[in-house]
Amino acid sequence: MAARRRSSSTSNRVMIHHPPAMVALLPRRRKAKDLTSNMVVPDDTTTEDQPRPDAGTINGDDCPCQIRRVHGRVRDIDPGAYDPMVVSLGPYHADRKDLRPMQKEKWRCVEYLCDLTGTPSYVDYLPVMDRVCPDAKTYYLDETGHGRSRGGNGAGGLALAVEHANFLHMLLRDAAFLLVSIGALDKLKKADEGGAEQRSQDRWKDVAIAHDMLLLENQVPFVVVEDLYRAAIDTAGRRGCDVPSLSTVMGKFIRGVIQEAEEQDLPLPHHLDGKTPHHLLHLCHTLLEPTPKEPASPVPDNVAARVKRRWHRAAQYHVNGVGLKKRLFSGGVDHSHHSLLDVKFKGGALEIPVLHVYDNTCSLLRNLIAMEQASSDSGVGHYVTAYCIFLSRLMCTAEDVTLLAKKGIVVHHLGSDEVVAGLFADLCKNVVFNEDDDECNYHRAACKAADERYQKRVWNWMTLLKHKHFSNPWLAMATVAAVLVTICTVVQTFFTVFPRK
Repeated sequence: MAARRRSSSTSNRVMIHHPPAMVALLPRRRKAKDLTSNMVVPDDTTTEDQPRPDAGTINGDDCPCQIRRVHGRVRDIDPGAYDPMVVSLGPYHADRKDLRPMQKEKWRCVEYLCDLTGTPSYVDYLPVMDRVCPDAKTYYLDETGHGRSRGGNGAGGLALAVEHANFLHMLLRDAAFLLVSIGALDKLKKADEGGAEQRSQDRWKDVAIAHDMLLLENQVPFVVVEDLYRAAIDTAGRRGCDVPSLSTVMGKFIRGVIQEAEEQDLPLPHHLDGKTPHHLLHLCHTLLEPTPKEPASPVPDNVAARVKRRWHRAAQYHVNGVGLKKRLFSGGVDHSHHSLLDVKFKGGALEIPVLHVYDNTCSLLRNLIAMEQASSDSGVGHYVTAYCIFLSRLMCTAEDVTLLAKKGIVVHHLGSDEVVAGLFADLCKNVVFNEDDDECNYHRAACKAADERYQKRVWNWMTLLKHKHFSNPWLAMATVAAVLVTICTVVQTFFTVFPRK
């Protein structure tokens, strides 16, 4: 079994792995005026018993990428993939008692933000949150799948167990926590504070936080985090200085989670220029967008041409003449932004970027799928869903995983190939997706080409001959020798029957 396989290539692989260690906040350095003297931490337990407001008239359609709850039938396949482990962000999991220990850490992040910017009290940042509150509320939906309309100061409230003041405090502490966790505030430090940070010693907690930050139900609208970031820059007097945009900082953090460490400092792909993400998971989705896009060729509108194409298992491709190769990125524009989703069919083989499988890999993929399903009419696309459909068909048995691992396409760090196959076999269960829709399935051209080669008998026979008689040098030599002996026997028999005159 390929319980743990590693790739020999270190510069051309794409991975979903553990993030770099996060920064642990040190005790405050301001002694003369302690921030906690002005910090009144709200009692989060009060939100649990608050009555839920009536739904009323609801309209969240003006928000293109809403932060929804995952559909029950999808969640039931793997509930743990959508629930935070250590920290709640946003209102959906704010009432969970097991996540409340992190509330103190969030307030320490708010305190740290005030310390860096010289702000006497966190209250000075509440007007910023109040300004973006109407926009933030349009992103969240209640259990019935409806969002609140914009306008007012949260008049009518949100169909969640938070009232306006607590909602503002939640936005502030969650946004501050995100800014500290992704390292966005590092540029605001003074020169003599360069060595003031220390690395977290709790590696498991770091990984769990990174996992929680990329859950669909655990998102904070980008506009909230960005406005707090800009306010912090202005308060610190750093406007116009060498301070990166929030998209750049977030992009670097995400690349530390899903790609090679040496690729974190690459510039954001050109297709992100001028685009504002809706939240951290949406930015992750955008970074994974395949480039260049290769839409499937239009299919003639007649019954004969509408042949249903589908992906097959890796082992089936292998024995039927369809090659499976690790896709390498060899520099230039192709290397500056390559995606895990860049699957190609070329020269009779499927070229697939390396997939590193960790404990949280399928959780991230499931949440990206859930985001696409929830935003199907907003232009987000279905790239991840199409890719996961491909994976769920390609590597649904241990035999497939073993073959892909042998070819260097899959590198996993789990117990066995059976475990990996089980994770991916159910990855797209209960997911709605039309594989024959050219607009949805960007892999359709590759699927069609691979399936056509798979169905050709001549390739099947040649592949069978290769596997049966040329699988190793000794067998190949024996086969060639047998062929030569047969030819000589035929020639000898011919001249015996028809002797030369």
